[in-house]
Amino acid sequence: MTLRRRKPDPLADVVRSQQEEIKKYKWIESEKLGRDIGWERASREWMQKHFPDWKHDSWNRFVQEALRSQGCLN
Repeated sequence: MTLRRRKPDPLADVVRSQQEEIKKYKWIESEKLGRDIGWERASREWMQKHFPDWKHDSWNRFVQEALRSQGCLN
């Protein structure tokens, strides 16, 4: 059996990165409260509190990597 390598999907990388950040936030906030806050609450709060900074810090990096992988940048 031969394994095929998938092409990198820049959009999938963005989504995975965002999900990882929300998972971290969920864990931290759940630990603080001593109970699971749930995915919905964690994602809503993370989007309100942290998304703008995450986007500012991460977005350009993801765009640059995507363009490089597509051969658009040297």
